[in-house]
Amino acid sequence: MDNQIKDKIRSWLPFIYLLVALFALRWTFVEPYVVPTSSMEPTLKRGDRLYALKCAYDFRFPFTDWTLFKTGTVKRGDVILFRPPHKPELIYVKRAIGLPGDRIEFREGALYINGEKMEAKPIIDDALMVDLEDGARKSLLLENLNGRKHYALLYDELFWYAAHMRDFAEVTIPEGHLLAVGDNRDNSADSREWGFLPMDNLKGRAMFIWFSSWEWRIRPERIGTLIQ
Repeated sequence: MDNQIKDKIRSWLPFIYLLVALFALRWTFVEPYVVPTSSMEPTLKRGDRLYALKCAYDFRFPFTDWTLFKTGTVKRGDVILFRPPHKPELIYVKRAIGLPGDRIEFREGALYINGEKMEAKPIIDDALMVDLEDGARKSLLLENLNGRKHYALLYDELFWYAAHMRDFAEVTIPEGHLLAVGDNRDNSADSREWGFLPMDNLKGRAMFIWFSSWEWRIRPERIGTLIQ
């Protein structure tokens, strides 16, 4: 009987090794994420399922958060996954707009980096505005972060709860930290509320949307979208 059990275990070993290897690869290279809120609209919509490249900035020992070595640096405009310092049990997705040493400020909703106002042109794109929260009351902008362009949203009429988002006093980002904000500028809990993001809290860089649905409707037009 003992020999039969041992033979059975041996027959399962290749499958067990394969599972361990697959889990190690997933833990090291890929982070799946479901977008739960509207804070990154229109770039990411509620119900988007995305994959993030976990080793975009560092390589960690499988099944741990131990960093073995760095693989890259965050670039301005990267869409990043991270654990927010005030709620480390959660994972957020935002856009990195401020790097170490940068001076960041918002004036009446306009972004200033190191004293320079970032270009943000109003545009019309009905397809992008589909399924947005309060989309009818918002304006779509194409913002240029020193050569990296992305979409952003602002309410047409400023509400009291968004006033502190529109006018954010200049701060200088310390070493080892970032300033991360949502593209839905008036409706995002981000660095303007809870402060600088330690780089040690990064989980990866968002890559692409592999599936998207909301309120039982599949959005085929978003499947395969690269995240810019």
